[in-house]
Amino acid sequence: MLSLPFSKTKRYLTGIDWIIHVLNYMTKKETGADFMSQIVIEVSGAVNVGELFNRLNAFIKNYPVLCGYASRDINLAPYWKIPPANKIDVLLDSSNVENDTSFETIIKHLEKKINTAFKNKRYHLAFHLINAGDKSFIAMRFDHLIFDAANAEAFLDLFQKQWKEETPFDYKFAPEPAHLSLWMEKFMAGQRVNRAFLKIADNVAPRVLPLPAVKNGFRFKILSFDKKDADTIFENAFNEAGYLMLMPYALAASVYCLHKMFTDRLISSGDYVIPVSINMKKQEKENKQFFNNVSFFIFKIEADIAGNFSAIINSIKKQMYDQVKADFPGDLCKASMLMRIAPLSVLGRLMKIYLKGQVASFSFSYLGEAVYTSYDFMGNNILNLFHMPRVPVPPGIGIFFQRSNERMNVILSYLDGMLKNEEAEEILSLLKFRLGVK
Repeated sequence: MLSLPFSKTKRYLTGIDWIIHVLNYMTKKETGADFMSQIVIEVSGAVNVGELFNRLNAFIKNYPVLCGYASRDINLAPYWKIPPANKIDVLLDSSNVENDTSFETIIKHLEKKINTAFKNKRYHLAFHLINAGDKSFIAMRFDHLIFDAANAEAFLDLFQKQWKEETPFDYKFAPEPAHLSLWMEKFMAGQRVNRAFLKIADNVAPRVLPLPAVKNGFRFKILSFDKKDADTIFENAFNEAGYLMLMPYALAASVYCLHKMFTDRLISSGDYVIPVSINMKKQEKENKQFFNNVSFFIFKIEADIAGNFSAIINSIKKQMYDQVKADFPGDLCKASMLMRIAPLSVLGRLMKIYLKGQVASFSFSYLGEAVYTSYDFMGNNILNLFHMPRVPVPPGIGIFFQRSNERMNVILSYLDGMLKNEEAEEILSLLKFRLGVK
């Protein structure tokens, strides 16, 4: 079997990495900013901006990978070109607001940051500190070229542990092979993935919300549940979906609530197609700290059952069982290796043509057990930790469930103009009711 030569010292991009680069290209072209996310840590008390800058700067200088960029090797495989040293100071700005500033106003401040593009291809991280009297908010904005959501949390947790001197610096750069072999295995996986997509598409575009003509960035609505309410959601998921079935339960609730909004809008063409990211790191032998250790399930919910909560749950569980049995996420990882030969602009156009211009009805993910495990940040007690992800465009809208120690957060992310404020509020209100929280 033909195996092309490659460098054993480079970090080649995987197929999933390249898919993320395609989504980044498409989203930046549509909105002017990257496919990125923001982790926000809410803490009690004030945080000293000078100390925060010095600590972050010293920590991040250890990781030249953070100021790398994508390039192509002579074998045409894309790789992450890493400078010998990180000479870029950490990007950190700060602002002060009144002690009684509402959470909604804080979110508006944070929306400005997450909708700001990085200035060039060497920047992938930026921080913002909001001091609000008796509490503070530390936000880390990152693009998905360098971190998935779980890895970003783990990176902040590592920073905290090193700040406490619990964990010594021991990072060693881990090369990634070019995966320029086992071609038949990749082609066979591609055939299986293609058949799965054709079955889902069924010659009909998914049911979607129209994108706004002017794309001014993303808006966010956040539901935050304390331990008591989170425990209620877990219990309801166990009773209605089964043991360890919180993801299907949460996805079913999201479909149910968005279906009502689609119905109110008189949007009735197509079924619901939802990509759901899943963490693949636990299946890896080595702990991969950077890039994207994810794959995807693809769920299709027929519109005829989208108003029946139990039927949605059963459909999701069956599809998940079938995709796990067929190893669809694994096949997607293998098949996507074949896509890396194509430039991002070509893949972006092909993806729109192949999917009839509509990638999905909405995006969804469930980030399970908290990856940031510390209960404080630089000595300040953590009140909450939540994510603010920009969604690939299209679809431009997503619902995300995320654990933070004993809390749970639900984040609605959408392009400004896709939903009226009242519609967004109604979706979260209905979602709270559907999850069984009073």
